Amino acid sequence: MRKWVCAALATAGALTVGLGTAWATPKPQTISLLEMDTGFYPTGGWDANPSSAPKVGQGFVSNGAYYAWAGHKRGAPVGHLQVICFATTPVAFTETSASGWFHCDATAFLPGGRIEASGSLSFDAGTNTLPVVGGTGRFVGAQGYVSTTSIGGGDSNNSADVIHITN
Repeated sequence: MRKWVCAALATAGALTVGLGTAWATPKPQTISLLEMDTGFYPTGGWDANPSSAPKVGQGFVSNGAYYAWAGHKRGAPVGHLQVICFATTPVAFTETSASGWFHCDATAFLPGGRIEASGSLSFDAGTNTLPVVGGTGRFVGAQGYVSTTSIGGGDSNNSADVIHITN
């Protein structure tokens, strides 16, 4: 029995040491991406027709494709994005603008791992910043922030996303 306990402890110790070295804190880096929406799905009873805005608690799920930049143009695909947002204040839409606040959770699926961001944003802001709250794979322990800027005009669902890993 004692032999089995020692073997189990040794295995657990080896796993702990192995995991500790395999998942080191990511290095500081900046990742600049073009995000193009590929799907938009209203949630919580919001029908998302052009004349209705979501009520507090309603929102959407969105999917997007990530591309590297090739100068000022779309480069090679490098991952994808999944976002869920819900309204935290009354929201209003007009032909040219939107107002109100949303809480959003976003997952960037990139080569070697995922980056998680979560926080409040407003669609009437040109640029929003969300804190990076963690990651997986090569991004385990990631901290920093994501800046997302709408590009392409009022009818565009594209954004320039810059992920700043600060640790």
